[in-house]
Order: sequence, then C-alpha cells, then structure tokens
Amino acid sequence: MPISRLLREGHRIFALELAEASRSLKARARDSPVLYSWFSIIIAFSVIMAARLTVFEMDAKLPVNMDQIFMVVFFLFMLKASADMHRYFVTSRHIEYLFASPVRRTGVSLGIFSMIFWVNLGLWALFSSSYIVLLHIYHVPIGYPELYAKFTGGVVLSMVLGAGVGLHYFSSKRRYMLIPVLFMSALWYFHEPWQIALLILASIPYLIWLLHMAPNSFGYIIRKERGSAAPYSKVIRDPVQSLRWKEMTVLWRDRLVTSFVFTSVMVGFLSGYLAINMDPDIFPPEIRPHIVPHLPFIFLFLGAFILASYLFVFPGLNIFLAEEDTLWILKNLPISGRAIVTGKLGSLVLPFIAALSFPFYFAIYTGYSYLPMAFAILILSFFLSLAIALPFGIRYSGKRSDVLLLYSVSIVIFSLISIGSYGIKKGLEMGFPGLLLVIFLLDWSAFLLYLSVHLSGRMMDRKWV
Repeated sequence: MPISRLLREGHRIFALELAEASRSLKARARDSPVLYSWFSIIIAFSVIMAARLTVFEMDAKLPVNMDQIFMVVFFLFMLKASADMHRYFVTSRHIEYLFASPVRRTGVSLGIFSMIFWVNLGLWALFSSSYIVLLHIYHVPIGYPELYAKFTGGVVLSMVLGAGVGLHYFSSKRRYMLIPVLFMSALWYFHEPWQIALLILASIPYLIWLLHMAPNSFGYIIRKERGSAAPYSKVIRDPVQSLRWKEMTVLWRDRLVTSFVFTSVMVGFLSGYLAINMDPDIFPPEIRPHIVPHLPFIFLFLGAFILASYLFVFPGLNIFLAEEDTLWILKNLPISGRAIVTGKLGSLVLPFIAALSFPFYFAIYTGYSYLPMAFAILILSFFLSLAIALPFGIRYSGKRSDVLLLYSVSIVIFSLISIGSYGIKKGLEMGFPGLLLVIFLLDWSAFLLYLSVHLSGRMMDRKWV
C-alpha cells in the first residue's frame, strides 16, 4: 500500500533524524559542559520562578486571564516549530542526500516533521509536568484536566501551523501563509477544548498537502543561493568587503532585515503603549510607589533588551555559528583573523539601522522627551551586545549551539544593559554634567567593542593553529 510505505519511510527518517540530533546534543554537551550545565540551571530556575509567580498571583488575588496565557504558549511553540522546520529542513544540507535516496520526498518531509513534533511535544510535557509538580509542592490545588487538555491541544496545533509558516515564508509562494493565518484567526475567537479539537482535525488535510509541497521550499533556497553566488564573486575583490557583503546578502536573502524592521516597530509600539496604559494595580501596594513613576524607563529598557537579544546578539553569534560547513575556507584565507571579524562585523549595521525606528514608535505614547534616552540606550545595547556575542560566537563556531548561547549570553547582556541604562537615565536627569556621563558610558561601551574585536581576531588566529 502506498500509504503504509509512506509511513514506513517517514518513520525511518524520523528515527535517523532523532538519532542524529541526540548524538549531536551529546557531543556538544561533552565539548561544552559548562555552557550546558549553566543552561540547565537557568531552565530549572525559570520553571521555579514561573511556579512562584503563580503562587504570588493567587495569594494576591490578582486577575489572571488564562486565554492570554494560552495564546502566549501557543505562539511560543509555533515560533519554535517554525524555527526548527527552517533549521532541520529548509536550510539543512544533508537533506540533499536524503532526496537522492530511494525514499520519497514526502516521506522525508514527514520524517522531519515527526521529529520536530515529538521533540517539542516532549518539551511541553517536561516543562508542564515540572510546573504542576512545583505547584503541588507549594500546596496549590491542582484539578484542571480540561485546562491542561486545552493547552496541549494548542501546542499540537501550533506544530502544524509553525511548520506551515516556516515553509511558506521561505518559498516562492508566500501567499500560502494566509492559510496558517486563517487558522490562527479562528483560534483567536474559538479556543474552547472541543473547538481546538475541531481545528486540529481541520488542519490534517492542510498538513498532508504541506508535507507534499515542502521540498519546494528547500529547492527555492538552493536556487537563490546559487543565483546570488555568481555576481557576488565577480564584483567584489577586497576580502574584508567580500565578507561584509556576504553576510549582508545572507541577512537580506533570508528576509531577516524585514523581520528586524517589523520587530523594532512592534516592540517600540507595544513598549510605549504599556508604559502609559499599564494597570498599576498589578503591582503589590508595598512597591507600587517605587515602580509606577518609572514605568516609561522600565519599558524602554525592556524594549531595548528585547531588540538587543534578537537584532544584535542573535546575528552577532550566528555570523560565526553558521560557518559549520565552511570553516576550512576561513582557515585558508590569506588574511588575519581580525580582518575576518571586522568584515563580518560590518554587516551588522543593517540590524542597527532597522532598530532606529524603535525610539520613534516608543515616543508615540510617551512623548518625544524620551527620544535622547532611547537612542542612547539603543547605541549602548548595540556596542555591549556585539562585544559579548563576538568572542562567544567564535568560541563555539561550527558547533550549532546558537539557541543555548543566545539564552546564556542574553542573561549577561541583561545585567550589563540594565546598569548602563540606569547610568544613562541618571545622567540625562543631571543636565550638562550628566550628558558628559552619558558620553563617557557610550565611549566605554565602544571601547569595549574595540577590545572584543581585537580579542576575537586573536581567537580566530589561534583557532586553527
């Protein structure tokens, strides 16, 4: 039977991909035990803090909107499924060998999707069960099987829609993204457990069609890369300029620049809105007088941190982490390691330009008096993020530890930006002497980036000695 053969092929690819992912994870954990230990501690701490926050909200009798929490969980898992489909299918080079095997292409896409589905569902089961156990330890009554079934159904649906977003966005027919958008719109209005079950059933035909069309996304990316390689190699001769142009074309070709601009606009708009319209009653009365007057600064800092993590830290790490298959080329280039770092660093001017819209959209609600502070914090975040991300990216280049590094480096960046932002706030409140303090902080952050480039260049030189 064709269907039984397709299921056997999909199961075979699923087993191969899962075994490969497990071996890769174990190899990276052995190579970087400190990083993975730190990441495990942070994850455990996050689950504990989520449970403690739930206990606090229940004790304070704060209103909790479970529908909003449901949508947050849904979108987080949908984004992860979309990123996993992009990593393990759209841009995975070993897929070419699977397509050259006797296994049908639909069987390959079925196996990849099955691996992503069960891994993410396992993560949901692990985190949710740990959260429930912690609530039981804190003596919180647990009796919500219907609510848990609703959340689990949302996670299942998010896998299908996330895979669709990841495949349609990187294809020649992006108009098909309207299909997952329609499903998400329906989920926004109809999210009772039985309604979610109907949406899952309705998504099955879409999933079958999606897996059949999935190889087109892989072929689309391959054709774009081959088409952009010829003019790139003919026009530019300087090695540093070539590296800069190569990274810029990658950001543009993968449509990350559009994503950067959209993120900057939305973060600025939402940060400004929450800074003015946040309900002060959600804070305990003891700390409310100390927090409410500073809400604009708090949300300005949080918005800058979100942009720093996505627009600066992620590209700063990825320009070296993505060199998994081309490390031997960098090794044999007749230029210094510092020239390589400088060339790649120059491409990150694109995320910074995209982030410049953040202060203006933040000022829509808070007023233009916050523009100088917003620009100063944004510049500080840019320098500090790259200063930390560059050496980490080189240290783990080719090891594909981008998710763990992004999370761990973001914790360090959070501390540094919080201290620097507080100094900028105090400096701008002091008038002209405070302006000198702001300039001093920005100069030192730029000098820290200069030292980081110098250190990163030396790390590049020593990496293959």
